[in-house]
Amino acid sequence: MRRFATVNLILLVLVIILLNLVARESFFRVDLTAGGAYSLSRLSREIVAGAEDPLHVKVFYSDQVPPPYNGVRRYLLDLLREYEAIGRGRFSYEIVDTSTPEGRGSAGEYGLRQVEIQEVRSDEFQSRAVFLGAVVLYGNALERVDPITATDGLEYRLTTAMGRAISQVDALAGSPEPVIMRAFLTPGLRDLGIQGIGELPEQLRSIHSRLNRENYERIRFELHEPTGSEVEELAAEYGLRPLRWQDGAGREHPGLVEILLSRGDRHQAIPLEIYSGFLGDYSLDEPSAIEEALRLGLRALVTANPRVGYATGTGERRPDDYRAGAGPFADLLGERYELFPIQVAEERIPPDIETLIVNGPREAYSETALYRIDQFVMSGGSLLVFLDRFEEQVPTQQEMMLGEQPEWHRINSGLEPLLSHYGIRVSDELVLDEEGFVASSQGRRVTIHQAPVLRGSSLNREHVITRDLEDMIVLNTWEIRPGAGVIPLLETSPRSWTVEHPSDAGPWLEGVPPGVTPDRRIVAALREHQFESFFAVPPEPDRSTEADRRAEADSASDSAPGAAQPSATEPGATQLETDRHRSEAVREARILVVGSSELTTAQLIDPQQRTANSTFLMNALDYLMGAPAFAELRGKGLGVARLEVNNPALPGVIRWLNIILVPLLVVMTGLLVKLRRRARSRRIQQLFREEGTTP
Repeated sequence: MRRFATVNLILLVLVIILLNLVARESFFRVDLTAGGAYSLSRLSREIVAGAEDPLHVKVFYSDQVPPPYNGVRRYLLDLLREYEAIGRGRFSYEIVDTSTPEGRGSAGEYGLRQVEIQEVRSDEFQSRAVFLGAVVLYGNALERVDPITATDGLEYRLTTAMGRAISQVDALAGSPEPVIMRAFLTPGLRDLGIQGIGELPEQLRSIHSRLNRENYERIRFELHEPTGSEVEELAAEYGLRPLRWQDGAGREHPGLVEILLSRGDRHQAIPLEIYSGFLGDYSLDEPSAIEEALRLGLRALVTANPRVGYATGTGERRPDDYRAGAGPFADLLGERYELFPIQVAEERIPPDIETLIVNGPREAYSETALYRIDQFVMSGGSLLVFLDRFEEQVPTQQEMMLGEQPEWHRINSGLEPLLSHYGIRVSDELVLDEEGFVASSQGRRVTIHQAPVLRGSSLNREHVITRDLEDMIVLNTWEIRPGAGVIPLLETSPRSWTVEHPSDAGPWLEGVPPGVTPDRRIVAALREHQFESFFAVPPEPDRSTEADRRAEADSASDSAPGAAQPSATEPGATQLETDRHRSEAVREARILVVGSSELTTAQLIDPQQRTANSTFLMNALDYLMGAPAFAELRGKGLGVARLEVNNPALPGVIRWLNIILVPLLVVMTGLLVKLRRRARSRRIQQLFREEGTTP
């Protein structure tokens, strides 16, 4: 028997060894997490599989970091192992030891910045600077993913960085056309005592040398010193921003300190910022900041980012205004798209535009502009509309001192009947919600009912745009009435109501007014349909635009006395049909409407995509552009598991059950065990008594 046991043990050990050898070559894993948080998405697999050259990632992430950063590091390495598994030899990664001077120097050369973290060691609170980032290397392209401080959206950041590097290298390597880096530096600026401007040419040559090596020697450097009228001509031609100063005699001089990246007919201007000090002195941007701006500009120039139309000229929120406009929104979209301003009333929408953004117009669109938007939809284009129904006019400080109060004025943009025809109707009623943003004011907490907080079932869990979002905030939003085929994306809580005029809302409201029935209100909706045109026939041309006036003048000159006029009845004459009116869409189009343009301003979004509002905007545009995979990837890991409580009394019942029932069960279990032990003791005693009495 002992011999057989030894043989069985040896066979068991051999089987375990063989299974490990087989598993080493046939490795597989199963991700059972919600949303596949620990497995790569289809888009990540496609981008890595599309790499023709080796793709390499360097990780500069110390292993001696406290929670929660150590968990982020483990998640990062798990993701990189997944990339490596599908890379088929074209993907690799390495971990650089940042505790050594060489590792820290390498991180600095790649442009990574240290992050201050706090930890408790030996009962002491300590703060230290560490590297928490990574760089993606593909050919001569470099993309930074820095800093990495959370797992949310990490796969999206890595995958998009790889995609940018691949597209940049393919764009430069596949085209013989070089990039021209032209530096414009007016000589007179050197006499103004600007710190760092004397060393600027040499610094730019050094930066160019590094960029040129990284980009297949395809960047050519030129230094120009424009003066006088040449400055104005360059500013007008390329949209540069000239500086102006006065000499001792009071004469004004224009000058340029700017870099222009050009490739073919595409240009990217990089203005070099000049900062004023407290003592009246001036200083130029740091060389590292200039190099970073040039890298971003080069990427925008050579990467084929799709163009997105942005309607202007009708009082829309300006994409270059960072205070009250859509500057943060433009920066947010700039990661993947190129915003192309279009004055719809003055010019046609270019054929390469797939999505048009209409953001908070304050003036009425002309019939011509509405017709162009309508025909854009009929051609299969998508619309992203942020529509306000009222505008607040805030008095100046002097007027407020005299007792003037803010006033609300109704906005009639002309888009309302057009959108209503498409099945999405934006009402005139402002949405208020008991579950609003809670702010602190004079030592007490105040609920801002005009700023509903959207969470849980308020976000459509069936649609890729909003599936993984949590805790969005909207402000001054107008209700969207549901209709046939309309998909609600964002809704308020069941404790919301509306008011007919914004002046009826304020901090004095404590909740739903008596006699008002609260209900959910739609504040963002989507409709996908093969629409019919709003216009039965094209409207009469708007002669108020410059282009139409020229066309009218040309038509008048052609019809002047003595001018030869072809007749349709003459031999050889042809009647040319120029009407290209579409009465029905050529394919299904998408229209997404948000009942407020406040969502695109600095107070509600973050260009770094660290808020649910920013993610919603990017997801919405990706979906409208026909790239829902990016929205799906961006939302991975963002969802928060929440308990849905339908009965308000249920949490109290559960709490008391935990307080009373659990200890009672413990006591009952203890009594049961004690009774069983006592019964067992009696049985044993009885057994010994019976054995003692046996003859």
